[in-house]
Amino acid sequence: MGQDGVNAARVFMGDSLGFHIIFVMFSLTLPVLVSWFEMMGIRKKDPKLTNIAKFWSKIMTVIVITGVISGTIIALQMSLVWPGILKFGGEVIGLPFLFETYAFLVEAVFLALYMATWNSKKVSAIAHWIFGLFIILGSTMSAFVITSVNGWMNKPTGFDYVDGKIVNIDVWAAMFSRTSLIEFFHSMPGYYLSVSLLIAGFYAMKILHAKVKDRLSGKYKYDWVVVQKLMIFAVVSFVAVAIMGDVSAKYLAVHEPSKLAAMELNYVTRSNAPLTIGGVGNTDGTVSGPHVQIPGGLSFLSGYSNDTVVKGLNDYPKSEYPPLYVHVIFDIKLVLIGLITAYLALYFAVKIFKPKQIHKSWFLLPLTVVGFIATIVMELGWMLTEIGRQPWSVRGYVTTTEALTKTHDITSFGYFFPASYVVLFAVTLLAVRKLVAAQSKTEGREK
Repeated sequence: MGQDGVNAARVFMGDSLGFHIIFVMFSLTLPVLVSWFEMMGIRKKDPKLTNIAKFWSKIMTVIVITGVISGTIIALQMSLVWPGILKFGGEVIGLPFLFETYAFLVEAVFLALYMATWNSKKVSAIAHWIFGLFIILGSTMSAFVITSVNGWMNKPTGFDYVDGKIVNIDVWAAMFSRTSLIEFFHSMPGYYLSVSLLIAGFYAMKILHAKVKDRLSGKYKYDWVVVQKLMIFAVVSFVAVAIMGDVSAKYLAVHEPSKLAAMELNYVTRSNAPLTIGGVGNTDGTVSGPHVQIPGGLSFLSGYSNDTVVKGLNDYPKSEYPPLYVHVIFDIKLVLIGLITAYLALYFAVKIFKPKQIHKSWFLLPLTVVGFIATIVMELGWMLTEIGRQPWSVRGYVTTTEALTKTHDITSFGYFFPASYVVLFAVTLLAVRKLVAAQSKTEGREK
């Protein structure tokens, strides 16, 4: 298959994962938020908080079902389009796929039990809440084992490669590698951050529809409770993301140096390596366009010292260079992170020092947008992870071209995957809108 087929397969996979990760972030975060608000309702004996958790659990159920369908499409795509990955490393990474099945079983069983026993006289409130904890357990386990496969593709471990054969296989070392753990603990708070800000933004939209003088009235009391709680959740998640971002940078400097070199356009192995902001990288070692370089910045970020030696792209053949446009992706990501940081700081500053301003449109309008910005950041983060690994599918062992199917013409049926996700996304959105409309009618009757 020619390069056109390889590029088409990359695009199809990118489209699929771009949609799938949206379902994933909601199906991982909503169980946590539902459990939190249900417990607040139990502790405070406040049925309004419990009803919020119940409403969110309906949306959670829809998205979990969607996520299962989405994951099935991804699994089908992996088998049809990228058989070379499983052919090479199936013995090493097959176990996580098996565990993912068990994790989903736990999640599905307890989700059914949880939804069926809302307000049941035969099940205590605490027992019902405990059912929800198993949904969190199942979804989190599922996220970890799948992330561990991705981590293994970025940094293969758990085997020796002798004379073209995999020997001395240790599936546990592969699944619980340092790469897997860093990816997991970096991505999870990223999902929490995006979803909490998105939901807070939706409630901010609801408040904005009211007249300014009515926004702080009792009618919107619980909408404000949701916003305030979610903003606390968001800032905690943001701190966790920032900490793990620093850990990830130092990990890349040692274990995936070509990816870091491409992200930062560091062409030469050196100490006092500069941090490049802006510009576009060229394979001849130059940087085009407006940019600035902070002397020693990259070395300091890689090891807390300007004397830290950072490996450069010139240590690799040009055929193994990651696409240098990952630097632009990284710069865009940093700008968006800056916007999120600024709004979180603004939110808490206004809440503490200017509380009379919190209901004003100038303050609420940015909140309706910042969740989408966080979602874009999350998508860009995965793009950096995956594109930065190129040209490898299994770094150092299997190139993307080698992993691609040789028995199918991807350009003849590959459109199936992005088309499936467009339909799935549209159907999910319609289902959620119906749930929101039904909830609004219920609230209207209660008021």
